Amino acid sequence: MALWALMAAPLLMSNDLRSLCPRSKALLQNRRVIDINQDPLGRQGYRTAILGSFEVWERSLSNNFTAVAVRNKQELGGPQKLPVVKVPGWRACEFQCNVTQILPQYKELGLQKHQTNLAVAVNPSGVALFTIRPILD
Repeated sequence: MALWALMAAPLLMSNDLRSLCPRSKALLQNRRVIDINQDPLGRQGYRTAILGSFEVWERSLSNNFTAVAVRNKQELGGPQKLPVVKVPGWRACEFQCNVTQILPQYKELGLQKHQTNLAVAVNPSGVALFTIRPILD
């Protein structure tokens, strides 16, 4: 769902939606993910970096937000952490940014300074989706 949201593409399902498990239904109806996909700016996301086992995808959103998906290509082991300062879009956070994790679990990460120690944990074969918004004051 995270990469779908960044691609600004329609979602095609080839299963019987009436028989979806509650977890899958909740993911498909996640308002925050849908809001990223349907952002009025209409720009498609793209891969901005390959950092070891991580791929970083970014999409410019309206109101000066950026959506970021971090994909862990490793298939074994535990969650791996990627410092957000390595995300190319973090350069926009000259002073500080408001950071919100959308997936795998919603979490307000608050204001982060440009040289933060914040790292995003991503499970093997998983994706973390978050938004950043520069605060210029």
